[in-house]
Amino acid sequence: MGTEWTTLGGERRSISSMMGDKATVFITMDPECPICELYAHAFQDLADAYAAKGVAVIGVYSGPFMERGKARAYSAQAGFAFPQVMDSACALSLALRARVTPECFVVDPGGTVVYHGALDDRPLRQGRKKLEAHRNYLAEALDAYLAGGGTQPEVAAVGCIVECEE
Repeated sequence: MGTEWTTLGGERRSISSMMGDKATVFITMDPECPICELYAHAFQDLADAYAAKGVAVIGVYSGPFMERGKARAYSAQAGFAFPQVMDSACALSLALRARVTPECFVVDPGGTVVYHGALDDRPLRQGRKKLEAHRNYLAEALDAYLAGGGTQPEVAAVGCIVECEE
């Protein structure tokens, strides 16, 4: 993960320079995905809640069709303060095995994925969601990992397809 990436702001940075001391949450995002729209403020709330615990959040905009301008507008509207990278060649998304947006990946400092899946249980399937979440899968996985747990069970994420070829 030492390769340099272009952030939404146009800065060249390595992923390792953006990672947290204890864990990093990578979130695949698409400004045109309704479920990403649903979660826009939850992403920043997550970043704020876990920053003091040594956890960083990195947004990942994947695919050759992703437009930087739309990603910037989405980020500005949501008020994201965490780093976000353009993954036009899908290198990061393929390495994480991302399938949908949004999909969350908790990675330990050594680069091992210890959780991947849904943020919470609001989306039931594409086009159908609950008004409120009853379970926050990502927070549960982060808390368990930070408390000394290893790999956490995957919870399938519902969302828009990541447009990357394998």
